[in-house]
Amino acid sequence: MIVLAIDTATEMVSVAIVDGDELLAASESASNRRHAEDLTPMIEFVVQRAGLSFTDLAAVAVNVGPGLFTGMRVGIAAAQALAHVVAVPLVGIDGLEALVAATKGAVGDHELIAPTIDARRREVAWALHRMRDDGTTVRVGEPCVGTLEDLLLAVRDRAQSTLFVGDYALTHKERILSELGPQAWSVSFGATLTAHPHAKHVAALAHARLLREEVAAESLTDGSAPSVPALYLREADAEINWPTRSAS
Repeated sequence: MIVLAIDTATEMVSVAIVDGDELLAASESASNRRHAEDLTPMIEFVVQRAGLSFTDLAAVAVNVGPGLFTGMRVGIAAAQALAHVVAVPLVGIDGLEALVAATKGAVGDHELIAPTIDARRREVAWALHRMRDDGTTVRVGEPCVGTLEDLLLAVRDRAQSTLFVGDYALTHKERILSELGPQAWSVSFGATLTAHPHAKHVAALAHARLLREEVAAESLTDGSAPSVPALYLREADAEINWPTRSAS
């Protein structure tokens, strides 16, 4: 099953195509907020690099967030349009779960994984995941956005050895270790290669969901476009500020 995935939810834009467990082609670029300009040529490149045509796709997947509001919207809009044109199912994937998927085989003895994404305004998005005995993971609690103190409180409450991954954790590594104090011995940090979600992990998660038949095929015969909701976790800055502007 060939799946094309798009990830524009962070500053790292990526596109990938998988066929089952095999990565056929991938491309990534540090966008510097040029998500829309970078995305279309990247999609065309990976399809060509994989030696495929768009009609070979069985599904399209997209990182629905959390992340940059504009980036998320660009990726979701592009994925919806592509899925509609090619008439295939559209799968939305949580970017925090994509970060967890990137740690496969590198978790070691840790009992908990804490994927982090910089939510701006001095906040972080996270969702704790517990390691099962069989090596798979399960999310414990819903995705959250809050301060670093909020995240560390959640980690302390579980009192388990924790692997922090994602750009926010890497940027704030020293502060995390300092504030955890005696508990710092039980935590470590993922590699810089997993600082941002990547489309290849989005594609792999979507493929697994499709195999488990957890994704209902959208109506592809009545002319309507498939859609997936964005995982915002909070209002966009423009929406938050609008009432203030209106009152002034």
